[in-house]
Amino acid sequence: MRKVKRIATPRSLRRRELLDWAHEMTGFYARPAKVRAGMRPPFERYDKLFLGEDVVAALGLQFSDKCAYCEILLEPGQALIDPFRPTMSASDPATGEQSADHYAWLAYEWRNLVLACRECVSAKRNHFPLRSPRARPMTAWRETVALEKNLLIDPCRDEPGRHLHFLGNGRLASKDDKGAATIELLGLNRDSLVEARRQRIDHALNWVSSQLYHEVLEDFPDGSAPHWGAALSALDSVFSATMRRIGRRPGAGPRSVDHLGQLLGHAEAWNAAVAEYLSDVMDANRPSPPLPTAPAGRPSSWWPPAPVYVESIVVNDFKAIDDLRLEFPSLGSARGEAASVMLLGENAAGKSSVMQALALALMDEYQRKASRAQGIEFLPRDRENWGVLPVLPRVEVILSSGERRCVHVDALGRYRDEINGRVPMVLGYGARRFFKAHQAKTAGPARSLFDPFAVLEDPSGWLRESTAVYFEPVARAMREILALHGDDRVFRADDGHVMVQAHGRVTPVERMSDGYRALFAMAVDIMRRMVEVWGNLEYAQGIVLIDEIDVHLHPRWKIEVISALRRAMPKVQFVVTAHDALCLRGMRDGEVHVLYRDEHDRIRLREDLPNIELMRTDQLLTSDLFGLLSTARPEVDAHLHRYAYLLGKPELDAGEQRERELLAGHVSALPLGDTPTEQLIGEATERYLRGRRSKPVAERASMREDALREIVALLEAGAEREA
Repeated sequence: MRKVKRIATPRSLRRRELLDWAHEMTGFYARPAKVRAGMRPPFERYDKLFLGEDVVAALGLQFSDKCAYCEILLEPGQALIDPFRPTMSASDPATGEQSADHYAWLAYEWRNLVLACRECVSAKRNHFPLRSPRARPMTAWRETVALEKNLLIDPCRDEPGRHLHFLGNGRLASKDDKGAATIELLGLNRDSLVEARRQRIDHALNWVSSQLYHEVLEDFPDGSAPHWGAALSALDSVFSATMRRIGRRPGAGPRSVDHLGQLLGHAEAWNAAVAEYLSDVMDANRPSPPLPTAPAGRPSSWWPPAPVYVESIVVNDFKAIDDLRLEFPSLGSARGEAASVMLLGENAAGKSSVMQALALALMDEYQRKASRAQGIEFLPRDRENWGVLPVLPRVEVILSSGERRCVHVDALGRYRDEINGRVPMVLGYGARRFFKAHQAKTAGPARSLFDPFAVLEDPSGWLRESTAVYFEPVARAMREILALHGDDRVFRADDGHVMVQAHGRVTPVERMSDGYRALFAMAVDIMRRMVEVWGNLEYAQGIVLIDEIDVHLHPRWKIEVISALRRAMPKVQFVVTAHDALCLRGMRDGEVHVLYRDEHDRIRLREDLPNIELMRTDQLLTSDLFGLLSTARPEVDAHLHRYAYLLGKPELDAGEQRERELLAGHVSALPLGDTPTEQLIGEATERYLRGRRSKPVAERASMREDALREIVALLEAGAEREA
């Protein structure tokens, strides 16, 4: 880490629309604290508008395309925009206290944004410890910085060398509490970082030694190299020690590098100072604020300190799948959101099998046992006589961390693992998602994927009994999933019952419809497990598998469900299957895979799919995603084709003329347009054309004006609804 000077604010963060967002933020913080606790600040939907490519480019220029915290070089597409002060649920890791109010109003403050790697962003999450009270909401940036005494080093304001000491072996040691908190919260003594820093320090010291030995001093190597902050710190230390050895005071200037010429002719003193520096064994493990630990009763490896997402899966000889490889996108946005994945396909196309294979590879022995996944069920069978084939199932998963997980199933149904890395947090939900009132026993993390009779826990009890630290994040997230607006919210009444305020009325959760409660139960089950581990949902990380996500959902929810889940838990990777094109809303290009059976009845992956973000629902249904020839009823298609044929035929007999007139009546009765607005416009146009034929010429002009006014009014009403 090294201090970096801020450059000019990029254009995206100087847009006039920021004033509109600021007004929304002011209105949000003007709400009562109880109402605000169940809501999320209105900034997430502005990310694409204000965090444009020019912001990433400006941050790349400012930080030399390196992580502001650990100084690793960031490959194209891997750089994340990290708010130094977290935009939601700022937490003190020493006490576990969170503030949902902090620091959403700084979401688009240029001086609060840094470029960071995925590992540092994941380790930091929403932690922001202070030695002072937090600033009040909507406090200006300068005043916030002046009021707060943060324990995390700001690479654009603080001088890291005052708080950190780089040892010759590449490790970091703290000089004070600020340095200790920064090392611990960002995980700056990761093995990979320590080795990379050691190599950079050795290279810098050896370069100077060779220069002094030959009594020359050329231009110093490029300072934009990775871990250059570590090299500068080492050079500072050795330079000062060398100057003392030769009886001089270090020269004035911002960096010792600028004064290395004073050491020409003193190579021996320099080499002695280097040896002294490399032998420094200062304790790099100074006590620092604790981080969350794994839940009681779970293996410690169950909770990963770094983000772990699926990047690819290879399935061999697993049930009906003989050979299948799927590549998953890794990142969803510059904010570090996880990319989701949707599997489409007809029944028996292998979607559920892929979900089970993925779950088995991600889980450990403890989780498989809790999920009751019987290995013998996955042995491949002969298509003709159901006999067991002489091949054994194998599933390999590559994670975003580069780690590999592989599971085999032997002929007796026993699992054999090849594990390289940690066990990620994985939850799974099968197509049959039932919950039972007052069900207290919790099933395994993916049991319903393997057991169709597994029952989800009734969420009401946990919601009633959980502390505000757990309840409020879940309530805020459920507001997203249930598509509540305005002051609608999920809250606890004075008697402890969980209530949903929506559409002007308040209803207890247990009195909602079955479909509503099924969605509620699954969502709360996911959130409960996430929040108990991570402390919040905005920064929770894990992999959630949901088979047939469209089950029990109203069409409005099908359209919203993916987007809502992603907003509720933006760093969770959702892998889902679906049959309904409405569920594709919220998916991005490259996130959808289509499975099908080829002419040999083998499960395969369809290639070269269209961009789903540019297509209407009816176009999705008739594309390669679903493969329908038409969205109309077969008899309607037949009428249209026959009518088109008769219109194009030059001569018709009497029977064909009567048929054409009859078909013309059927065709004219078809609704025009895909949306309610388009259909109304079509009806208005049809009325005008019918009336025009029977009215005198003098009245046609006024009829036309009336029709135009009606159509304009319909268009304006449709635009208002979309806005």
